[in-house]
Amino acid sequence: MLPSWDPNWKRRYNSPPDNLINDFYIPSFARSTTYDRAVGFFSAKLLASIAPAIDRFVLNGGRMRLITSPAHLNDEELEAIGEGEELRQRIREDLIAAVAKPIPNPVLVDRLKLLTWMVANDRLDVRIALREHPRGYGLFHEKIGVFADHEGNWMTFTGSPNETLGGAQLHSESFPLHRSWANEDQRAYAQEERDRFEHVWQEQIDGIALWRVNDWIEDPMRSTFGVRAPSAAQARIHEQGEPDRLYVSLVDDATFVPSLPEDLVLRDYQRTAVNDWLKAGGKGTFAMATGTGKTLTALAATTQASIYVAKSDRPLLILVIVPSIDLVGQWLSDAERFNFRPAVCHGDLRRGQEEHLKSVFSAARSNHGRRTEMVITTADSLTPRTNEGGSDHFLQRQLGRHKGHLLVIGDEMHSLGTSSRLAALPTHATMRLGLSATPKRHGDETGTEALLDYFGAPVLSISIKEAIYRYYALVPYDYYPQPVELTDEESVQYRLISQRIARAFAAEDDQAAEAHIRARTRLIQHAANKRVRLRQLMAQRLRNESHQIIYVAEGRDPESDFSQLEETERMLASEFGMRVERYYGETDRRRRELLQARLASGDIQALLAMKCLDEGVDIPSARIGVITASTQNPRQFVQRRGRLLRRDPDNPKSHAVIYDFIVMPPRPDGAASESEKRLIGVELSRAAELADAARNSEALSSVIAWAYEYGLRPAEYTWMDLTAEGDMEEWAQ
Repeated sequence: MLPSWDPNWKRRYNSPPDNLINDFYIPSFARSTTYDRAVGFFSAKLLASIAPAIDRFVLNGGRMRLITSPAHLNDEELEAIGEGEELRQRIREDLIAAVAKPIPNPVLVDRLKLLTWMVANDRLDVRIALREHPRGYGLFHEKIGVFADHEGNWMTFTGSPNETLGGAQLHSESFPLHRSWANEDQRAYAQEERDRFEHVWQEQIDGIALWRVNDWIEDPMRSTFGVRAPSAAQARIHEQGEPDRLYVSLVDDATFVPSLPEDLVLRDYQRTAVNDWLKAGGKGTFAMATGTGKTLTALAATTQASIYVAKSDRPLLILVIVPSIDLVGQWLSDAERFNFRPAVCHGDLRRGQEEHLKSVFSAARSNHGRRTEMVITTADSLTPRTNEGGSDHFLQRQLGRHKGHLLVIGDEMHSLGTSSRLAALPTHATMRLGLSATPKRHGDETGTEALLDYFGAPVLSISIKEAIYRYYALVPYDYYPQPVELTDEESVQYRLISQRIARAFAAEDDQAAEAHIRARTRLIQHAANKRVRLRQLMAQRLRNESHQIIYVAEGRDPESDFSQLEETERMLASEFGMRVERYYGETDRRRRELLQARLASGDIQALLAMKCLDEGVDIPSARIGVITASTQNPRQFVQRRGRLLRRDPDNPKSHAVIYDFIVMPPRPDGAASESEKRLIGVELSRAAELADAARNSEALSSVIAWAYEYGLRPAEYTWMDLTAEGDMEEWAQ
């Protein structure tokens, strides 16, 4: 608590002789849970200077509120700008420029990493204040500081110091301190100053306007400084009296090169992958089963490449391409562990975002400098639209101007194999790294060959069996295929559509054939008996279980026009009283993170998903998967299985369970038709691969037995002769 400190607080601090950081700020932060400050002009150095030694403060749950003014706008300019959107845009540009300016002091940069973490986690709230007057706006100059603890004690100070570097250590500064617990007079002063800050913050004072700016500054702060969580070790350094080294001598040019995290532990196969990729000249693919650490392995390789390039005193630009916005956030978080300062580029860019990205690309185009710049984008954002040339596309234009070292990382690289996306990949990349559990594109040998030609052949391949039973990177799983028969009416429809497909191909009418194939796929995905089987499964086994992901079909039932997502949600909630939530493509990032946390805590029992959980999204708390609908693409079920097998460090699981709905035509009295054989062949091929790596080996025997029932031939389906020593993994070495 604030009153507990000994020696006692002073009524006034004077520097010199007082050391404001060691004598005032460090003990204040250590004993407080909130810090409110109205001060000065906004800059990165201001942010760093208001918060010396705050690790303990943050670890104790501390929150900070800051009111400040634009750094590069004077009263005359503000008056000329006037009001409305133009003023808002100028303030925003001023903030981004203030944050983007590099700071060559490692101690301040370290503080700013923590402050970036606070902004991202809603622990630091920054607002810009301006004075209103009849002619427009003017600068806000008030200086108030308020520390408060969890017991309701607080103390305030006003006036100097300005909390710049000079105010902290170099200049002569003085300020009075008012404590709420000292006496009635002190409490009255402290109450007035605290109320003044609160009234300004709540916009209860006529003549003072505020703008909330966290959304404007978070991304530039991440990119310029990086981010780190609060550290107990760092807190102990200050508590043991070690001096805060504000002024560390540096070379003229600051270096921005990543480094391996101190707590990073790579497995032997990850170290081998990094070394082999480097030996191959920075070209190759990591074909690693989902959950074996592709991203961390790639970042370790990228860090080593950055260090190597820095020795030549030349910048390195890294372009990370991911398939979805969810993966942008995951890459951002992981890259910051390695001290990268990623910039994000996806969707329609606002002016401030575009200006920030321009500064990143400009820094990477420097003729010299030991620095690494990273840009994370999505495959869609990298690819120009049909009517958009490269010169009109922001990202392609910036990449085209880059002539130096360039490393391109393709995460889930199989998603880059379409002709338009292949054409969008930078041809002048000096290093390339592809990542995927399934680098081969289903039914697209040309696209697969083009991808491997661009990124390079696999330098490491890890099968799902190796990941589970050799490296213990994933948990083992039980696999329970759930046979679902088509109704008689659906079987008739299936045969009719199959005949139409055959006729369309015979007539070389590809468009009609594709339309019929889509209709047949909808029929299978919305088979009526799936609802019956799901109801049985919930009633018999899963109604009281938690940590479930239930995959349902996209779109609407072709007969009833009901959405399977809506129908499943209604059934689970109303018939079984289960706590379920939808998780689909339109769910925004913050909502998705909240849903993942609620699933992990058990607050909800299941997430209902269609396809948005297929690639790259980490939900290690999930333990049960119910797959009611699948495509014929093997990559989909490989990714879905990987979602469930990830180890959960917070709540370790011994194994996972997968229930897979297998659509079958009614059991034939005689020989099954060829179209029925094709259906069961596709469904059972997926089941065989999932059963092959499961720990309950009898599941594979059941799948093979069903295949013989329908008259499938081992010559066409080699997995029907699979032995315990067999291996179905395409990329196993």
